[in-house]
Amino acid sequence: MEEDIYYIRLFDIYKGLLTDKQRELFSSHYNFDLSLSEIAESEGVTRQSIYDAVTKVKQKLSEYETALKILEKNEKLISLAEESDKVTAKRIYDILG
Repeated sequence: MEEDIYYIRLFDIYKGLLTDKQRELFSSHYNFDLSLSEIAESEGVTRQSIYDAVTKVKQKLSEYETALKILEKNEKLISLAEESDKVTAKRIYDILG
């Protein structure tokens, strides 16, 4: 479950770097909680091909985070905001959106 949340957070950050099909498959599985079999049926392909595609998306998301570290930096800023005064915390949260 914790790993799923990690990938969902990465997806929220890096989804613009994925293809439309990659976004659709990942979102169907993780955001809409469809099983791989359900997605495969609607796409007219095998469950294994959906599994492979979703696994590839997760690998891509990990590669993007390794290179860019946006999630890591966001977590550090959130930690800093929690430790700071209200004005500074508000400014940090405003930057993070």
